Amino acid sequence: MNLSFCRITRSLAWIAVLQGAHLSAQSSPYRGLWVGEATLGAVNEVSVPLDAQNIPRAPDPNVPTPTSDAAKLRLILHVDAAGQVSLLKHVAILARKAGVQESENDLALVTDERLYGQFPPQPARRISSVVFDFGDPKATGAVNEIAERAAAAAATAAQLNGATVESVTAAAQSAAQTVIAESNAAGAFNDFLEDHMTPDAVKAIALGGPTDTLEGEAEELRDSSFFGDDRGLRMLEEILNAVAALPPGATDEEKEEVALKTAASFVETDRAYDRFLASELFGDMIRDAAEAAAEAADGVTPVPISSFQSADSGAATGIVSPAHGLVDPDEIAIFGSAIGAYNGIHLITKIDDDTFSIDVPFVVGGTVDGYGPLNQVAPTTVETPDHGLSDGDRITLRDSSLSAFNGKHFVSVLDADHFTIDLPFDSDPATHGVWSIRSGEITGYAGTGDGSAGIAVTAPGHGLNNGEQIEILGSGEASYNGLKTITRIDDDTFSIPQAFGGNPAVKGTWDVPRPIASFAPPAVVPTLVSAPAHGLGHNDRIVISGSGNPAYNAEHDVTVVDADSFAIGIPFEAATGDPATKGSWQPAGGGSWRSVMPVRTAMESVAKVNQAKTEALTLKVPDYIEPGQKGRAQVAVDIVLEAILERAAMEGTSLAAQGTYAAAEAGWEALAADVPRYPTPTSVPSLDYADFIASDSFSDSIAVAAAAAAEAAVKESENVIATPESIELRALNAAIDAIVTTFSAASRALLTELPMTGTFGSGGSGLSASLLLPANHPTNPFRHRRHPDHARGFDVTREIDLSFFSEDDQPLSRAGYGVDRISGVYEEEIFGLHKPLGPDKDIGLKVRGSFQLQRISLIDTLNGR
Repeated sequence: MNLSFCRITRSLAWIAVLQGAHLSAQSSPYRGLWVGEATLGAVNEVSVPLDAQNIPRAPDPNVPTPTSDAAKLRLILHVDAAGQVSLLKHVAILARKAGVQESENDLALVTDERLYGQFPPQPARRISSVVFDFGDPKATGAVNEIAERAAAAAATAAQLNGATVESVTAAAQSAAQTVIAESNAAGAFNDFLEDHMTPDAVKAIALGGPTDTLEGEAEELRDSSFFGDDRGLRMLEEILNAVAALPPGATDEEKEEVALKTAASFVETDRAYDRFLASELFGDMIRDAAEAAAEAADGVTPVPISSFQSADSGAATGIVSPAHGLVDPDEIAIFGSAIGAYNGIHLITKIDDDTFSIDVPFVVGGTVDGYGPLNQVAPTTVETPDHGLSDGDRITLRDSSLSAFNGKHFVSVLDADHFTIDLPFDSDPATHGVWSIRSGEITGYAGTGDGSAGIAVTAPGHGLNNGEQIEILGSGEASYNGLKTITRIDDDTFSIPQAFGGNPAVKGTWDVPRPIASFAPPAVVPTLVSAPAHGLGHNDRIVISGSGNPAYNAEHDVTVVDADSFAIGIPFEAATGDPATKGSWQPAGGGSWRSVMPVRTAMESVAKVNQAKTEALTLKVPDYIEPGQKGRAQVAVDIVLEAILERAAMEGTSLAAQGTYAAAEAGWEALAADVPRYPTPTSVPSLDYADFIASDSFSDSIAVAAAAAAEAAVKESENVIATPESIELRALNAAIDAIVTTFSAASRALLTELPMTGTFGSGGSGLSASLLLPANHPTNPFRHRRHPDHARGFDVTREIDLSFFSEDDQPLSRAGYGVDRISGVYEEEIFGLHKPLGPDKDIGLKVRGSFQLQRISLIDTLNGR
């Protein structure tokens, strides 16, 4: 009986998981700090070797080939609450308070070394990766624009009749001066907000107004400057996404509010909202509020509930509690009720001195129409005669007409002909499909020298033996696909009896398929109770009475299947499971209530709560909020405090410490799951960039670059063999040399994290990032101050792509919030270090390998204090 009960409990848990799968947290399930490494084991070849006949055979530069050794790179990624991923070069894990590291809430992830002084002195851990040492290329790019525009204008002016150094200098300086205005990305974005993306425009978008003009202005913002500010386009996109994500039937006011709050996250360029949620103050608020609420709740004696009854024709629930002493509209917390909907915080309506009601529909109970087996539960039994599997083997199931069964599964063996997979049974489909435990990649095909039948298939480490039957899948040569009997050649090669049709680009895979005879539900399944319009929720408690099967006449926790049926944890027996006398069901008794006012008063008198409320008020973005509405930070504070209040007021324990822990846990859970998170811009000018473009070094460089470019252009134009190109090159080299100190100042602009595009995780699109070392950066490896041909280098660009394995192909991960370990493929293409490859000269140096990341922290905001 105990074994059956365990199986039934597990089966009912599957139903709850599946029916709750549509729910999603506000915070990304991948939030936090991920650290791991990429192991590189393949690189494309740049040389052109000779074959056995001394004929050059250029390898395909698009295809990295295996190396004899591996290189390892440390990867540090951070995922914020909204799912935005950043590549980090280093991060320090610091305690907010000296000597206090009781939980992650006492820690901060700091990527900006200049913030270390804001934390108390302490021994701390710092994680870094030397292979991703990036700065802010925008600052160097601004200086480069000055040099290039000055040189281009000087070259043109120097070729005019009567050109002088003075006239050429004036032309060069006028052209370079335009960079000053274009470099002010913050000012241009503010102008875009004031002139185009106004609050009224945002509300019009929310209500379905046209966006063509706004989109055009956003594109102009991006394209009108070398900075390439795409904040306007992303802002428009995210506003539309936020409105589209609202549930059907959302009011115009709700649409406008979510649109304005989303817009505010782009107007607020310092991420003050996210840093507030991750701040020491917010954490202290949760801790102190939980302690005060739990202590106050412990001092309010719970009052037993005698019974529940119908009120307002069933639209409300009446609660009988003699001499309750309540008045309209007192606030109470109900807990311990058998009906989950009754539990929680409610405003009451007094009926009389012994009865009051809450605004929750009454669950009345009723007759049972019938009992039956609930077959749609896990695990599913699979029949394959003489399968040869062992517990814990992992199989790949494919080609079933019921797609839910297809995929990778761990098995539990029942007997020599049956095993189970951990999926709920649905039905026994017409096409059962096949499964395999052995499979692999195919890397090549080769025919015999005389063209006769027979193909050598390269499949590293295949482990096959003569005469085994395999199936080839997905080959670009269709005739290779299908069932084949192999002949082993060696550990990495076998042959199949097939006419050679070439070595296709897409090689495909192989496996050893085993047919499936049938799928079936578990041998022991729970009992399905038919009770039309029952009105119950998951885990509600009921009492069945009067049934002809005595096993049913007891109290049960229910799992809702649909509006007219629920399951109970009694194994269904075909012979006795549906008795003639069905009986009836009623909600189980029990429950208590306590007044909420003392708890709320105690919590709201906490100093940290009031400090947090005051701070939240200052974070409102005034123009992007309607009168009377609360700002994002205020809403966040309210959500978290209400969660703390509810948990503390509903806590049945008399231990204040346990109540404090439960209330604080509720606050942190609400912060992760219920507090809205908003997308943030990724192209905000860094503080160092803003300081640099406002510096005298930057503004003074215009005149210096113009004068140097003009002098060099005039001198080169006097050369009888000069060309327009040579004049501009001389001018450019001279301008770069003249403002080398400005380039050095620009190179010191820091970028503490590099935003990545794409989405993190097995179901995501993968991640991409581009690292640029500008041609004129002082550390560019091609520059040499004493070599005239090396005054200017080449832009060195690293294009990094991370693609994640599917969930089926991920290594085992510890269960918990999201996942703790994730793997995938690392690819990088480097331009600028070598001449471009390929017929179109558009391929760089390519490396490829695998990566694995482990989450070491759930902290979702960087540099929070």
